[in-house]
Amino acid sequence: MTGPGASEPRPGARRASPTDGPDPAARRAVTVVFVLNGSLVASWLVQIPAAQARLTVGEGTLGLVLMGLAVGVLLALPIAGGAVARIGSRLVTGAGAGLAVLALPLTGLATTPPTLAASLVALGAGTATMDVGMNAQGIGVEAGYRRSILVGMHAAWSLGALLAATGGAISLGLGVPSVPHLLVVTTLVAVTMAGCLPCLRVADRAAPTARRDTPRLALPRGPLVPIAAVAVGSSFGESTASDWSGIFMRDAVGVAEGLAPWGFVTVMAAMTVSRLVGDRITDRIGAAGTVSWGGRLAAGGFLLLAALPWAPTAVVGFLAVGMGVASITPLAFAAAGRTASSAGAGVGAVASVGYVGFLLAPPLVGTIAELVDLRLALGAVGVLLLVATTRPRGFDPAR
Repeated sequence: MTGPGASEPRPGARRASPTDGPDPAARRAVTVVFVLNGSLVASWLVQIPAAQARLTVGEGTLGLVLMGLAVGVLLALPIAGGAVARIGSRLVTGAGAGLAVLALPLTGLATTPPTLAASLVALGAGTATMDVGMNAQGIGVEAGYRRSILVGMHAAWSLGALLAATGGAISLGLGVPSVPHLLVVTTLVAVTMAGCLPCLRVADRAAPTARRDTPRLALPRGPLVPIAAVAVGSSFGESTASDWSGIFMRDAVGVAEGLAPWGFVTVMAAMTVSRLVGDRITDRIGAAGTVSWGGRLAAGGFLLLAALPWAPTAVVGFLAVGMGVASITPLAFAAAGRTASSAGAGVGAVASVGYVGFLLAPPLVGTIAELVDLRLALGAVGVLLLVATTRPRGFDPAR
Protein backbone atom coordinates (compact mmCIF):
# COMPACT_ATOMS: atom_id res chain seq x y z
CA MET A 1 0.00 0.00 0.00
CA THR A 2 1.03 3.59 -0.41
CA GLY A 3 -1.16 5.19 2.26
CA PRO A 4 -0.81 5.00 6.02
CA GLY A 5 -0.84 1.44 7.29
CA ALA A 6 0.17 0.06 3.92
CA SER A 7 3.60 -0.20 2.30
CA GLU A 8 5.26 2.87 3.78
CA PRO A 9 6.49 2.38 7.36
CA ARG A 10 5.03 4.83 9.88
CA PRO A 11 6.86 6.36 12.82
CA GLY A 12 6.21 4.22 15.87
CA ALA A 13 5.16 1.14 13.90
CA ARG A 14 6.77 -2.13 14.90
CA ARG A 15 7.67 -4.96 12.57
CA ALA A 16 6.65 -8.44 13.68
CA SER A 17 9.77 -10.03 15.17
CA PRO A 18 9.71 -11.90 18.49
CA THR A 19 13.45 -12.07 19.02
CA ASP A 20 16.71 -11.19 17.30
CA GLY A 21 17.15 -14.86 16.43
CA PRO A 22 15.30 -18.15 15.96
CA ASP A 23 12.54 -18.97 18.46
CA PRO A 24 11.80 -22.72 18.21
CA ALA A 25 8.97 -22.65 20.78
CA ALA A 26 7.14 -19.87 18.95
CA ARG A 27 7.70 -21.62 15.63
CA ARG A 28 6.20 -24.85 16.99
CA ALA A 29 3.18 -23.04 18.43
CA VAL A 30 2.44 -21.13 15.22
CA THR A 31 2.88 -24.32 13.20
CA VAL A 32 0.31 -26.12 15.37
CA VAL A 33 -2.12 -23.21 14.90
CA PHE A 34 -1.76 -23.65 11.14
CA VAL A 35 -2.64 -27.33 11.60
CA LEU A 36 -5.77 -26.36 13.54
CA ASN A 37 -6.91 -23.84 10.94
CA GLY A 38 -6.50 -26.38 8.17
CA SER A 39 -8.47 -28.98 10.12
CA LEU A 40 -11.36 -26.56 10.66
CA VAL A 41 -11.62 -25.65 6.99
CA ALA A 42 -11.23 -29.21 5.67
CA SER A 43 -13.72 -30.64 8.16
CA TRP A 44 -16.37 -28.59 6.38
CA LEU A 45 -15.08 -29.04 2.82
CA VAL A 46 -15.15 -32.83 3.02
CA GLN A 47 -18.83 -32.61 4.03
CA ILE A 48 -19.92 -30.73 0.86
CA PRO A 49 -21.25 -33.73 -1.10
CA ALA A 50 -23.19 -34.90 1.98
CA ALA A 51 -24.53 -31.38 2.53
CA GLN A 52 -25.73 -31.20 -1.07
CA ALA A 53 -27.53 -34.50 -0.65
CA ARG A 54 -29.07 -33.37 2.66
CA LEU A 55 -30.35 -30.12 1.15
CA THR A 56 -31.33 -31.78 -2.18
CA VAL A 57 -30.11 -28.85 -4.30
CA GLY A 58 -28.43 -28.64 -7.70
CA GLU A 59 -24.96 -27.36 -8.54
CA GLY A 60 -26.17 -23.80 -9.22
CA THR A 61 -27.84 -23.45 -5.83
CA LEU A 62 -24.95 -25.21 -4.13
CA GLY A 63 -22.53 -22.73 -5.67
CA LEU A 64 -24.52 -19.82 -4.25
CA VAL A 65 -24.64 -21.43 -0.79
CA LEU A 66 -20.88 -22.05 -0.86
CA MET A 67 -20.42 -18.31 -1.39
CA GLY A 68 -21.31 -17.93 2.29
CA LEU A 69 -17.86 -19.12 3.34
CA ALA A 70 -16.19 -16.69 0.95
CA VAL A 71 -18.43 -13.81 2.06
CA GLY A 72 -17.40 -14.39 5.67
CA VAL A 73 -13.75 -14.54 4.64
CA LEU A 74 -13.86 -11.33 2.64
CA LEU A 75 -15.77 -9.44 5.33
CA ALA A 76 -13.29 -10.46 8.01
CA LEU A 77 -9.95 -10.14 6.23
CA PRO A 78 -9.62 -6.34 5.94
CA ILE A 79 -10.96 -5.89 9.48
CA ALA A 80 -8.55 -8.48 10.88
CA GLY A 81 -5.63 -6.89 9.06
CA GLY A 82 -6.31 -3.53 10.72
CA ALA A 83 -7.00 -5.19 14.07
CA VAL A 84 -3.50 -6.67 14.22
CA ALA A 85 -2.01 -3.20 14.62
CA ARG A 86 -4.53 -2.33 17.34
CA ILE A 87 -4.64 -5.45 19.50
CA GLY A 88 -1.85 -7.65 18.15
CA SER A 89 -1.96 -10.82 16.05
CA ARG A 90 -2.04 -13.11 19.10
CA LEU A 91 -5.48 -11.87 20.18
CA VAL A 92 -6.68 -11.77 16.57
CA THR A 93 -5.69 -15.43 16.16
CA GLY A 94 -7.48 -16.46 19.35
CA ALA A 95 -10.66 -14.54 18.53
CA GLY A 96 -10.85 -16.06 15.06
CA ALA A 97 -10.36 -19.57 16.41
CA GLY A 98 -13.15 -19.07 18.94
CA LEU A 99 -15.62 -17.97 16.28
CA ALA A 100 -14.69 -20.84 13.96
CA VAL A 101 -15.09 -23.42 16.73
CA LEU A 102 -18.60 -22.16 17.41
CA ALA A 103 -19.58 -22.02 13.73
CA LEU A 104 -18.33 -25.38 12.41
CA PRO A 105 -20.96 -27.62 14.09
CA LEU A 106 -23.70 -25.32 12.79
CA THR A 107 -22.84 -26.36 9.22
CA GLY A 108 -23.85 -29.90 10.09
CA LEU A 109 -27.08 -28.76 11.75
CA ALA A 110 -28.23 -26.64 8.78
CA THR A 111 -31.20 -28.11 6.91
CA THR A 112 -31.93 -25.30 4.43
CA PRO A 113 -29.75 -23.33 2.00
CA PRO A 114 -30.13 -20.02 3.96
CA THR A 115 -29.16 -21.56 7.31
CA LEU A 116 -26.17 -23.32 5.79
CA ALA A 117 -25.07 -20.12 4.06
CA ALA A 118 -25.35 -18.18 7.33
CA SER A 119 -23.28 -20.74 9.23
CA LEU A 120 -20.67 -20.64 6.46
CA VAL A 121 -20.44 -16.84 6.76
CA ALA A 122 -19.58 -17.26 10.45
CA LEU A 123 -17.13 -20.08 9.74
CA GLY A 124 -15.45 -18.08 6.99
CA ALA A 125 -15.11 -15.01 9.21
CA GLY A 126 -13.60 -17.06 12.02
CA THR A 127 -11.10 -18.98 9.96
CA ALA A 128 -10.09 -15.86 8.00
CA THR A 129 -9.49 -13.84 11.17
CA MET A 130 -7.43 -16.70 12.52
CA ASP A 131 -5.63 -16.86 9.15
CA VAL A 132 -4.49 -13.24 9.26
CA GLY A 133 -3.32 -13.53 12.86
CA MET A 134 -1.39 -16.77 12.43
CA ASN A 135 0.30 -15.59 9.21
CA ALA A 136 1.39 -12.39 10.95
CA GLN A 137 2.82 -14.51 13.75
CA GLY A 138 4.52 -16.76 11.20
CA ILE A 139 6.09 -13.86 9.31
CA GLY A 140 7.38 -12.48 12.62
CA VAL A 141 8.94 -15.80 13.54
CA GLU A 142 10.40 -16.11 10.02
CA ALA A 143 12.13 -12.74 10.51
CA GLY A 144 14.15 -14.25 13.34
CA TYR A 145 15.33 -17.13 11.15
CA ARG A 146 16.30 -14.91 8.19
CA ARG A 147 15.26 -17.58 5.67
CA SER A 148 12.02 -18.93 4.23
CA ILE A 149 9.99 -20.97 6.74
CA LEU A 150 6.44 -19.73 6.06
CA VAL A 151 5.78 -22.25 3.29
CA GLY A 152 6.63 -24.98 5.80
CA MET A 153 4.03 -23.56 8.17
CA HIS A 154 1.50 -23.70 5.37
CA ALA A 155 2.56 -27.33 4.93
CA ALA A 156 1.29 -27.78 8.48
CA TRP A 157 -2.02 -26.21 7.36
CA SER A 158 -2.21 -28.75 4.55
CA LEU A 159 -1.34 -31.55 6.96
CA GLY A 160 -4.17 -30.49 9.24
CA ALA A 161 -6.51 -30.30 6.27
CA LEU A 162 -5.34 -33.70 5.02
CA LEU A 163 -5.85 -35.36 8.40
CA ALA A 164 -9.27 -33.75 8.82
CA ALA A 165 -10.32 -34.63 5.27
CA THR A 166 -9.17 -38.22 5.71
CA GLY A 167 -11.00 -38.49 9.03
CA GLY A 168 -14.10 -36.94 7.50
CA ALA A 169 -14.01 -39.27 4.50
CA ILE A 170 -13.68 -42.32 6.76
CA SER A 171 -16.46 -40.99 9.00
CA LEU A 172 -18.77 -40.49 6.04
CA GLY A 173 -17.93 -43.94 4.70
CA LEU A 174 -18.89 -45.45 8.06
CA GLY A 175 -22.18 -43.54 8.08
CA VAL A 176 -21.34 -41.31 11.06
CA PRO A 177 -23.66 -38.24 11.11
CA SER A 178 -22.05 -34.87 10.43
CA VAL A 179 -22.82 -33.19 13.76
CA PRO A 180 -21.09 -35.66 16.13
CA HIS A 181 -18.05 -35.74 13.89
CA LEU A 182 -17.81 -31.94 13.74
CA LEU A 183 -18.25 -31.65 17.52
CA VAL A 184 -15.28 -33.95 18.06
CA VAL A 185 -13.18 -31.81 15.70
CA THR A 186 -14.09 -28.53 17.39
CA THR A 187 -13.43 -29.91 20.87
CA LEU A 188 -9.94 -31.02 19.88
CA VAL A 189 -9.24 -27.69 18.21
CA ALA A 190 -10.42 -25.66 21.21
CA VAL A 191 -8.30 -27.59 23.71
CA THR A 192 -5.17 -27.48 21.54
CA MET A 193 -5.61 -23.79 20.74
CA ALA A 194 -5.76 -22.95 24.44
CA GLY A 195 -2.38 -24.58 24.88
CA CYS A 196 -0.80 -22.74 21.93
CA LEU A 197 -1.87 -19.16 22.71
CA PRO A 198 0.73 -18.47 25.45
CA CYS A 199 3.53 -19.36 23.02
CA LEU A 200 2.43 -16.93 20.29
CA ARG A 201 5.06 -14.35 21.21
CA VAL A 202 5.33 -12.06 18.19
CA ALA A 203 4.81 -8.49 19.45
CA ASP A 204 3.23 -6.71 16.49
CA ARG A 205 0.78 -4.38 18.19
CA ALA A 206 1.63 -0.91 16.92
CA ALA A 207 2.67 1.96 19.18
CA PRO A 208 -0.21 4.29 20.21
CA THR A 209 0.74 7.01 17.73
CA ALA A 210 0.92 4.52 14.86
CA ARG A 211 -2.35 2.86 15.88
CA ARG A 212 -4.22 6.14 15.45
CA ASP A 213 -2.98 6.34 11.85
CA THR A 214 -3.74 2.70 10.99
CA PRO A 215 -6.75 2.26 8.65
CA ARG A 216 -9.51 0.05 10.07
CA LEU A 217 -9.71 -1.74 6.71
CA ALA A 218 -6.51 -3.13 5.16
CA LEU A 219 -6.68 -2.93 1.36
CA PRO A 220 -3.86 -3.31 -1.20
CA ARG A 221 -2.34 -0.32 -2.94
CA GLY A 222 0.91 0.36 -4.76
CA PRO A 223 3.39 -2.55 -4.68
CA LEU A 224 0.85 -4.83 -3.02
CA VAL A 225 -1.46 -4.81 -6.07
CA PRO A 226 0.50 -7.26 -8.29
CA ILE A 227 0.97 -9.57 -5.30
CA ALA A 228 -2.78 -9.49 -4.70
CA ALA A 229 -3.43 -10.28 -8.38
CA VAL A 230 -1.43 -13.49 -8.08
CA ALA A 231 -3.33 -14.35 -4.90
CA VAL A 232 -6.62 -13.97 -6.81
CA GLY A 233 -5.56 -16.61 -9.33
CA SER A 234 -4.32 -18.90 -6.58
CA SER A 235 -7.55 -18.59 -4.61
CA PHE A 236 -9.56 -19.46 -7.72
CA GLY A 237 -7.52 -22.64 -8.09
CA GLU A 238 -7.62 -23.63 -4.42
CA SER A 239 -11.33 -22.87 -4.06
CA THR A 240 -12.26 -24.83 -7.15
CA ALA A 241 -10.19 -27.86 -6.17
CA SER A 242 -11.52 -27.79 -2.61
CA ASP A 243 -15.21 -27.16 -3.33
CA TRP A 244 -15.70 -29.15 -6.51
CA SER A 245 -13.29 -32.10 -6.32
CA GLY A 246 -15.87 -34.30 -4.59
CA ILE A 247 -18.64 -33.29 -7.00
CA PHE A 248 -16.30 -33.91 -9.96
CA MET A 249 -15.36 -37.38 -8.70
CA ARG A 250 -19.01 -38.31 -8.18
CA ASP A 251 -20.62 -36.77 -11.28
CA ALA A 252 -17.87 -36.61 -13.93
CA VAL A 253 -15.78 -39.64 -12.97
CA GLY A 254 -18.72 -41.66 -11.65
CA VAL A 255 -17.42 -42.93 -8.29
CA ALA A 256 -19.75 -43.83 -5.43
CA GLU A 257 -20.86 -41.16 -2.94
CA GLY A 258 -18.65 -42.57 -0.18
CA LEU A 259 -15.56 -42.37 -2.41
CA ALA A 260 -16.17 -38.83 -3.69
CA PRO A 261 -14.32 -37.05 -0.81
CA TRP A 262 -11.09 -38.79 -1.78
CA GLY A 263 -10.62 -36.33 -4.62
CA PHE A 264 -10.26 -33.58 -2.02
CA VAL A 265 -7.99 -35.84 0.06
CA THR A 266 -5.75 -36.23 -2.99
CA VAL A 267 -5.49 -32.45 -3.41
CA MET A 268 -4.64 -31.99 0.27
CA ALA A 269 -2.03 -34.76 0.19
CA ALA A 270 -0.32 -33.17 -2.81
CA MET A 271 -0.36 -29.72 -1.20
CA THR A 272 1.12 -31.11 2.01
CA VAL A 273 4.02 -32.85 0.30
CA SER A 274 4.72 -29.86 -1.95
CA ARG A 275 4.72 -27.42 0.95
CA LEU A 276 7.10 -29.60 2.95
CA VAL A 277 9.75 -28.97 0.29
CA GLY A 278 8.47 -25.52 -0.72
CA ASP A 279 10.92 -23.53 1.40
CA ARG A 280 13.89 -25.39 -0.09
CA ILE A 281 12.59 -24.84 -3.61
CA THR A 282 12.02 -21.15 -2.88
CA ASP A 283 15.55 -20.73 -1.52
CA ARG A 284 16.90 -22.36 -4.68
CA ILE A 285 14.90 -20.75 -7.53
CA GLY A 286 13.35 -17.75 -5.77
CA ALA A 287 9.77 -16.97 -4.81
CA ALA A 288 8.81 -15.68 -8.27
CA GLY A 289 10.12 -18.81 -9.96
CA THR A 290 8.28 -21.03 -7.50
CA VAL A 291 5.03 -19.15 -8.13
CA SER A 292 5.41 -19.25 -11.90
CA TRP A 293 6.24 -22.95 -12.18
CA GLY A 294 3.58 -23.81 -9.62
CA GLY A 295 0.96 -21.98 -11.66
CA ARG A 296 1.90 -23.91 -14.78
CA LEU A 297 1.70 -27.24 -12.99
CA ALA A 298 -1.70 -26.47 -11.45
CA ALA A 299 -3.08 -25.19 -14.75
CA GLY A 300 -1.94 -28.39 -16.44
CA GLY A 301 -3.74 -30.41 -13.76
CA PHE A 302 -7.02 -28.58 -14.31
CA LEU A 303 -6.76 -28.99 -18.08
CA LEU A 304 -6.09 -32.71 -17.67
CA LEU A 305 -9.20 -33.04 -15.50
CA ALA A 306 -11.23 -31.22 -18.12
CA ALA A 307 -9.94 -33.36 -20.99
CA LEU A 308 -9.89 -36.84 -19.41
CA PRO A 309 -12.42 -37.38 -16.60
CA TRP A 310 -11.34 -40.93 -15.71
CA ALA A 311 -10.32 -42.19 -12.28
CA PRO A 312 -6.53 -42.57 -12.99
CA THR A 313 -6.24 -39.23 -14.79
CA ALA A 314 -8.38 -37.55 -12.12
CA VAL A 315 -5.89 -38.66 -9.47
CA VAL A 316 -2.99 -37.31 -11.54
CA GLY A 317 -4.86 -34.07 -12.25
CA PHE A 318 -5.72 -33.40 -8.61
CA LEU A 319 -2.15 -34.23 -7.59
CA ALA A 320 -0.85 -31.67 -10.10
CA VAL A 321 -3.33 -29.03 -8.94
CA GLY A 322 -2.44 -29.55 -5.28
CA MET A 323 1.30 -29.51 -5.88
CA GLY A 324 1.07 -26.48 -8.14
CA VAL A 325 -0.99 -24.14 -5.96
CA ALA A 326 0.67 -25.25 -2.71
CA SER A 327 3.29 -22.53 -2.35
CA ILE A 328 1.62 -19.63 -4.18
CA THR A 329 -0.56 -18.26 -1.38
CA PRO A 330 2.06 -18.54 1.41
CA LEU A 331 4.64 -16.83 -0.79
CA ALA A 332 2.14 -14.06 -1.59
CA PHE A 333 1.51 -13.56 2.13
CA ALA A 334 5.24 -13.53 2.88
CA ALA A 335 5.86 -10.97 0.14
CA ALA A 336 2.99 -8.82 1.40
CA GLY A 337 4.25 -8.99 4.98
CA ARG A 338 7.69 -7.80 3.90
CA THR A 339 6.29 -5.02 1.71
CA ALA A 340 3.71 -3.49 4.06
CA SER A 341 4.39 -1.50 7.22
CA SER A 342 3.33 -4.50 9.31
CA ALA A 343 2.89 -8.18 8.55
CA GLY A 344 -0.75 -8.12 9.64
CA ALA A 345 -1.61 -5.16 7.42
CA GLY A 346 0.15 -6.74 4.44
CA VAL A 347 -1.48 -10.15 4.84
CA GLY A 348 -4.91 -8.62 5.46
CA ALA A 349 -4.63 -6.30 2.47
CA VAL A 350 -3.50 -8.94 -0.03
CA ALA A 351 -5.83 -11.61 1.32
CA SER A 352 -8.86 -9.32 1.31
CA VAL A 353 -8.54 -8.91 -2.47
CA GLY A 354 -6.68 -12.12 -3.24
CA TYR A 355 -9.37 -14.25 -1.67
CA VAL A 356 -11.98 -12.78 -4.00
CA GLY A 357 -11.49 -16.05 -5.85
CA PHE A 358 -13.11 -17.86 -2.94
CA LEU A 359 -16.14 -15.60 -3.40
CA LEU A 360 -16.40 -15.81 -7.19
CA ALA A 361 -15.26 -19.36 -7.89
CA PRO A 362 -18.17 -21.29 -6.30
CA PRO A 363 -21.00 -19.50 -8.16
CA LEU A 364 -19.07 -19.19 -11.43
CA VAL A 365 -18.00 -22.83 -11.47
CA GLY A 366 -21.47 -23.93 -10.33
CA THR A 367 -23.21 -21.88 -13.01
CA ILE A 368 -20.96 -23.15 -15.80
CA ALA A 369 -21.37 -26.71 -14.51
CA GLU A 370 -25.16 -26.46 -14.51
CA LEU A 371 -25.45 -24.68 -17.86
CA VAL A 372 -22.67 -26.47 -19.74
CA ASP A 373 -20.36 -28.91 -17.95
CA LEU A 374 -18.16 -29.03 -14.84
CA ARG A 375 -15.22 -30.10 -16.98
CA LEU A 376 -15.36 -26.83 -18.96
CA ALA A 377 -15.42 -24.85 -15.72
CA LEU A 378 -12.28 -26.61 -14.45
CA GLY A 379 -10.49 -25.93 -17.73
CA ALA A 380 -11.38 -22.23 -17.52
CA VAL A 381 -9.97 -22.03 -13.98
CA GLY A 382 -6.75 -23.61 -15.24
CA VAL A 383 -6.36 -20.92 -17.91
CA LEU A 384 -7.04 -18.15 -15.38
CA LEU A 385 -4.46 -19.55 -12.98
CA LEU A 386 -1.87 -19.75 -15.74
CA VAL A 387 -2.41 -16.11 -16.72
CA ALA A 388 -2.27 -14.87 -13.11
CA THR A 389 1.05 -16.57 -12.30
CA THR A 390 3.02 -16.24 -15.54
CA ARG A 391 4.95 -13.07 -14.58
CA PRO A 392 4.66 -12.53 -10.82
CA ARG A 393 6.02 -9.23 -9.46
CA GLY A 394 7.04 -8.19 -5.98
CA PHE A 395 7.98 -11.67 -4.72
CA ASP A 396 11.79 -11.48 -4.68
CA PRO A 397 13.02 -8.41 -2.78
CA ALA A 398 16.71 -7.58 -2.73
CA ARG A 399 18.32 -9.33 0.23
